[in-house]
Amino acid sequence: MPLIIKGARQIGKTESIETFANNNYKSIVEINFVLNKQYLDIFDNGFDIDTIIKNITFKNPKFNFIPGKTLIFFDEIQACINCATSLKSFRLDGRFDVICSGSLM
Repeated sequence: MPLIIKGARQIGKTESIETFANNNYKSIVEINFVLNKQYLDIFDNGFDIDTIIKNITFKNPKFNFIPGKTLIFFDEIQACINCATSLKSFRLDGRFDVICSGSLM
């Protein structure tokens, strides 16, 4: 199940998730929709997971997606409404764990 962590700004959400990810996953794909606006369109072709992964990889080929060993961390999801919509698809697919965080949601 995707996890959504919401709370006030500057309380340590991102740092806590990064620490957890580094201790528990072989691969981490972190996208901050406020700092990296080029990722806002990764859901424009729909919510098929393979398409989303392809769109992310086009923007950053260094990301490594290993089924069962990758955490996808979407930060500042309040800046990307389609990200929340994609979570059901990630759950149904089940290959990747997903954590989202945001404030002002």
